[in-house]
Amino acid sequence: MNHQRIKMAIVKRAESLEEIYDIFDPRQPLKGETLNKFYVSPYKANERFKTLFEKLKKPILKSKGSDKFLFGGFKGCGKSTELNRLCEDEEIMNRFLVVKFSIRDKLNIADFDYKDLLMVCTAEIYNCAKAKNIKINEEVLKAIENWAFQLTVINTEKEEEKIEVGAGIGLGIDLIFAKVLGWIKFGSEMRKEMRKEIEPKIPELLGHINRMLGEIKRKTDVLLVVEDIDKLYVGDAEKLFSSYASPFLQLNCKAIFTFPFALMLSPNWGIVSRTFANPIILPNVTIHEKRSNKKVEENYAIMREIFMKRANENLIAQDALDECIKYSGGVIYDFIRIIRNAANHASVEENNKIEKNDVKITIMEMRENYTFLNEEHIEKLKYVYKKKELSMGKGEEGSKSVMELLGSLSVLKYYNSEEWFDVHPIIEYKMK
Repeated sequence: MNHQRIKMAIVKRAESLEEIYDIFDPRQPLKGETLNKFYVSPYKANERFKTLFEKLKKPILKSKGSDKFLFGGFKGCGKSTELNRLCEDEEIMNRFLVVKFSIRDKLNIADFDYKDLLMVCTAEIYNCAKAKNIKINEEVLKAIENWAFQLTVINTEKEEEKIEVGAGIGLGIDLIFAKVLGWIKFGSEMRKEMRKEIEPKIPELLGHINRMLGEIKRKTDVLLVVEDIDKLYVGDAEKLFSSYASPFLQLNCKAIFTFPFALMLSPNWGIVSRTFANPIILPNVTIHEKRSNKKVEENYAIMREIFMKRANENLIAQDALDECIKYSGGVIYDFIRIIRNAANHASVEENNKIEKNDVKITIMEMRENYTFLNEEHIEKLKYVYKKKELSMGKGEEGSKSVMELLGSLSVLKYYNSEEWFDVHPIIEYKMK
């Protein structure tokens, strides 16, 4: 009963500045009840992208093959919420066992290796099937267990487990996966040892995974959704999709992988985009026109609606709300974060609502996030600010500094009647 009351409190609109802090959490994508209550399509006013959700959903439902889809966009543009929307769609849930996870939760993204991801995919497919009471032939599971016991790090654990709990008792597949996932996330030395041993055994592992998928597909199709690959260092993401894509392409199920926008500027993008199904891009919200600071009113209306869905309109002054929109650059994550921080400041000052000055102070504090910008960055930013283009020369699009500017959201891309770039408004003052 208490749990139900807490859940109901979470999904109602904020009626105070203190409630704004909880409801406007940029780290939490909408899902479940919050998705039903608070969702606003950020791209519904964009003629080019207003059918984006259907473009992602329909081929997943209609195609007969094991297509692998790429879903991209800038960090914070709302990809996780859109994927939650897809995975909670009634048609998708009726058709698929949805195996969805974030690499930030399961892997050490500072030490990324594609073999870790493949092992996590294996464990997550098994765990999701088990949670849904989908029975997998014991011989298939025993084959995976025997494959795992070929790895010295796991076989050693098996022997130690026997010593602890009694002769003749092995780890079992559940405990194997639990230990492997723990090593991948936290055990640096065990992780390194396991990678060395897995490398030559990947073809055999793929055979076992596909047999497991075949067992599951006797009951239901499988949709694998891997989130937050866009949070990887772009070089790691590039290697994953260009050099190490093969094992994932061979999985006998449909799959969606997120990817960082900066990857589209890599010299290898042509290969990547042809290897996977047609990439779907989620745009930032275009809040001003390309050659002026004139508001795009229909998109300001969308951003205002996002606020009104989550909070009472009396909790923010109109000019303060428009300042939040302006300085977000149309990045949903930043908009939510600005609202939250400004509400906290207003609450500390014991005000009843967010005023324009609360937003200005918040923006000044957030500018500290960009102190890493060096002289080379600043020169490129000045060029982008003036020209609304990314490149100052042929081939520069994929340069390290440009990738850093895109990856840090210092430079944003907008899609409407044309495609163009601009400097994030929070650091725009440096360009003037």
